[in-house]
Amino acid sequence: MGSFDRLVLFSEVHGTVLRDGQPVAGAELVQKVIWSDDPDEIPPQRATPDATGAFRFPAIERGAGLRRMIPAQPMMLQTITIHVEGQHYLAWRYGKDSYDNRSELGGRPLNLVCELTRAPEHEGKHYGICKAV
Repeated sequence: MGSFDRLVLFSEVHGTVLRDGQPVAGAELVQKVIWSDDPDEIPPQRATPDATGAFRFPAIERGAGLRRMIPAQPMMLQTITIHVEGQHYLAWRYGKDSYDNRSELGGRPLNLVCELTRAPEHEGKHYGICKAV
């Protein structure tokens, strides 16, 4: 299977959840990607940070089919939210416009540090409380 056989809708994510610089275990992270008119086509993925605050999401991929041959601009809305102690935090929001792996950060892996006390802001083209490291 060649690299053009798969469409990467959301690259693999590794990260850490912190509050005041200390690891947060027991939070729930929800990763969602929308790439079609049906926002529920791809079910959300969930992760829970370990005792060190670390979490991971595998890449979300789909088969290419004819999509690689038909000229069109891809657009996927990616989000990650963090739910802890009744609070909800927007960790990551990004409009991905390429099916290539790791295109979110120009080829770099998606390694994030999510500080719950940080106000959401833009960092490059993504928005949220997470910083790419």
